[in-house]
Amino acid sequence: MPTKAMLTKTQRITLDVPAAQHKKIKTIASMMDLSIKDLMLMSFEEFMHKKYNKLTEKAIKQTLAGKNVKKFKTLDALIEDLED
Repeated sequence: MPTKAMLTKTQRITLDVPAAQHKKIKTIASMMDLSIKDLMLMSFEEFMHKKYNKLTEKAIKQTLAGKNVKKFKTLDALIEDLED
């Protein structure tokens, strides 16, 4: 009989990382007796529960609502705006 976890719809994420970074991730996962997948999921969960300061929370809420969002056609235009 399928477990609840087996019935949960999943999506695949492909992440390209430099070979040296992959080796570090693989080593850490091995030292923790985890698969790379489990280590990444654990890291994502920790990140998603991170507490932000009030200014950052406000900025995130405004961005998600589409308020005060700037769009740039090029990276140079973004950098120029940041330097102003």
